[in-house]
Amino acid sequence: MLKLVRKKAISVQRFSTSTSPRLSSYQSQLERSIENVNRLLEVNDRLSYLLAQYVPEPARNTFLAIRAFALEINKITDGGRVGDHATGALARLHQSMGITTADMKFKFWSEIMVKAFADASVIGEPIAFLIRDGLRNGLNLDISYFHQYLQTRRHFVKNKQFSNVSSICSFGEGTYSQLNYATQAILLSPQISPSVIHMLELSTALQGKVSDVAAHIGQATAVSSMILGLNFYASTRNQVTLPIELMTKHALSQEAFLRLSQGHLTDGDEVRDTQDRLKNVIFETAIVANDHLLSAREKLYQVKQDISAILDLRPRDNLLSKSSKRWKRGLPDAIFVPFMVAIPTSLYLQRLEKHDFDINNKQLQHKEWRLAWNSFKSFYQRKI
Repeated sequence: MLKLVRKKAISVQRFSTSTSPRLSSYQSQLERSIENVNRLLEVNDRLSYLLAQYVPEPARNTFLAIRAFALEINKITDGGRVGDHATGALARLHQSMGITTADMKFKFWSEIMVKAFADASVIGEPIAFLIRDGLRNGLNLDISYFHQYLQTRRHFVKNKQFSNVSSICSFGEGTYSQLNYATQAILLSPQISPSVIHMLELSTALQGKVSDVAAHIGQATAVSSMILGLNFYASTRNQVTLPIELMTKHALSQEAFLRLSQGHLTDGDEVRDTQDRLKNVIFETAIVANDHLLSAREKLYQVKQDISAILDLRPRDNLLSKSSKRWKRGLPDAIFVPFMVAIPTSLYLQRLEKHDFDINNKQLQHKEWRLAWNSFKSFYQRKI
């Protein structure tokens, strides 16, 4: 949930304006961290790389770090290739103490985020460094969003499947929605959006609707991502991320799906039968993602109405009257920009429907080339 009031700021080490070696070292590390994170997102998360251009400069690096954090956590699996000696050591550690490679990676990220928020020792990890830099610059950040993401992702890695679509939505609330809340929070920092903070403080109902949009987008993202990643999980991890309840309903066994995805089904009739059952499961799963997207749009419409009503009721509020003149279609950037992460989900669901919910259709394997144009259009039209 969106937090408007920032906790007491961490103690900050102030540097002199002279070009001291210490300042030079900090600036060099900052530049390297920005470069590393930008490169990571440009290759692996094109939308976040594009959306950074719509985020105000004081929060841009922190936004990039939030999105890169999710990328790194999503790479964690219950396996992982390491050196031969390390592999043997980890195997013995797992046998004796039940500790896996994934456990160690989650522990690493949990500890380094605590260090970032505590402003403790020197941090060399680029993502954590940028998070701490955002804190030092007074941005509204809360570690609970990152901890919730870690805990939810760790639970998924250990359990490996979803009993129903609702459990995928819960996963989305604990992961993608948390990223959306964190992005909302940094854009609602005092030095970036004082007028928007002031407006939200006037209406708890508006605060709730803004958070609801982020929540629905997060859940829609999770469901569509699980559909998009079906073949990847099946081929590389022997894992089925479809809701078991729907698979049972349409008599699609996990074994049949895995054999289809891995190319082990050879009988033509069996292949067609399995594909038809799979399409039915995909269709019903995608409906839930689309419903959350529709709910987000409806809530966004209500947000626009509420903002208009507040402005009408307070015509003499100088802070609001001056600032609102710059809000495109009556909706400030600080509220709308975090919602633009819904763009790839919307585009993917459209393509999925166009190709009859066949995830193996070659047209669905191509990268989405419309992200830049749709980002531009979404920003100026204020639509998701």
